[in-house]
Amino acid sequence: MKALVLHAPKDLRLEEVEDPRPGSGEVLIRVKRVGICGTDKAFYKGSYRPGKLPIIPGHELVGKIVDVGKGVEPSLIGVNVTSEINFYCGKCSFCRAGLKTHCPYRETLGITRDGGMAEYVISRSDLVHNVEGLSEVQSAFVEPLASIVEMLELAPVASFHSVAVIGVGTIGLLALRTISSITRPRRLIAVVRKDSPKQVFVENSNVDEIVDEAEIAEYVKKHTDEGQGFDYVVEATGSPDGMKLAVEIVKPRGVISVKSTHGVPIYFDVTKFVVKEARLVGSRCGPFEKAIELLRNGLVKVDDLVTSEYPLSEGVEAFARSFQRDQVKVHILV
Repeated sequence: MKALVLHAPKDLRLEEVEDPRPGSGEVLIRVKRVGICGTDKAFYKGSYRPGKLPIIPGHELVGKIVDVGKGVEPSLIGVNVTSEINFYCGKCSFCRAGLKTHCPYRETLGITRDGGMAEYVISRSDLVHNVEGLSEVQSAFVEPLASIVEMLELAPVASFHSVAVIGVGTIGLLALRTISSITRPRRLIAVVRKDSPKQVFVENSNVDEIVDEAEIAEYVKKHTDEGQGFDYVVEATGSPDGMKLAVEIVKPRGVISVKSTHGVPIYFDVTKFVVKEARLVGSRCGPFEKAIELLRNGLVKVDDLVTSEYPLSEGVEAFARSFQRDQVKVHILV
C-alpha cells in the first residue's frame, strides 16, 4: 500500500509499504480521509518526537472496515468508522480505574504505532466508533472535538463565567463553537491577532466579541470584573508564548485550560500564577461517543474548518500547506 512515512524532521516520504493484516481482535480500515493536526506538525518540525521513527503519522481519520481478524464479528465489514488513538492494555491500575488514556503500556495511533496517513490502517475492534450518518469531514473531526469535550469535563465552564479563548486554530475554533453551543457562558471572547486570516472563522463561531491580542490587556481592565481578568481562559495557541498571556488575563481563582501540544518547554510568571491562586488544567483525548452526538445533532459545525484538501500522493505538499497562516485544517484524501 501507499503511505506517508516520516523518517526524521522534515523528511516525509510517500512510499510503498507492506499491506497490514488484522490480527486477533483487530480490524482493517480502508482510510478515506485524515486530518493533519498540531501534533503531526510538531513531529514534522522536530519540536516533538514521536515514539518511533520511521512512522506513518495521522490519527484524525475516517474509513471503512474491509477486513476483520479472529474473534471479530464479520458484520463490521463495510461499516464506516473512526478510531480512538490510545491502544490501552485494559489490565493495569490506570485502566482498572477508568483512566485508559493514561495507561503506561498504551500504544498511540500515529505516535508510537503507524497511523492513518496510508491506504489502510489497523485498529482494535473495541476502539472503533460507528460514524454512519456523519459526513466524512465530520467523522474526521471526532477525535479533536472529543478533546474539547474532555477539557470541559475536567474543567467545566459555567453559565456565569466570562471566557477567553487564545488561539484560533482548529482546537481554538472547536473550543469556541462547543462552549458557545452547549454552555453559553455570560461572555465569550476570542483573542485574535489583528492581521489573522482566520478571523472569518471566528466570526462564524457565535462569540460575543473578537479582541485584538495587542489590545487584550486594556480590554481586561475595562470589561472584566473589577478589571481582574476572565473566569476561564483556553490556551490553544500552539505557541510557547500562549501561557504567558493566559496567566496575564486570568482572574484570581480562575482556570487556565491548556490545549497546546507544541512539544517545547514554556516559561511564564509563576509568581503571578501563584498569587492569583489560578488553576492550570491540561487535557487531551476525550470521549468519542459524546463528540459524535454533538456532530450528529448539529450542535458543533465543522465543515467550513477544512481549508485545503490534498490526495495522499501530494501528502508532502499538504504538510507544507498546513503551516501557512490562512489554514485551519488540511485534510489528506486517501
